[in-house]
Amino acid sequence: MIQRDLRSGDPELDRLMAELQASSQEFSEVIGKVGDVVGQAESTDGKIKVRVSSSGQLLGLHLDPRAMRLGSQELAGAIMELSRRATDDAARRLMEVTRPYLEGDRPPAQGDRRRR
Repeated sequence: MIQRDLRSGDPELDRLMAELQASSQEFSEVIGKVGDVVGQAESTDGKIKVRVSSSGQLLGLHLDPRAMRLGSQELAGAIMELSRRATDDAARRLMEVTRPYLEGDRPPAQGDRRRR
């Protein structure tokens, strides 16, 4: 994002504009971090692995050839359970990324000159 040093001559307006610019940059950074969140889960024997996006969309499914020895119902159940666990993992990771911004305890953005 291009940063411009716009000054109106009004100190209060300039302060508000600087805060808005810093908030916009913070928002962009958070959106980028949210997009990078991935949840994962794996069976205890490592034969089945699932990866999902922050929204729970399936990104990857690894089935070790030995997992194919399970019955179709058992395999389907294991995949469903791991998908739920991966989605829970993604939600936990998403909360870790967004918590500082949701609780108002945000880290200062680069160039943030706001008084605290």
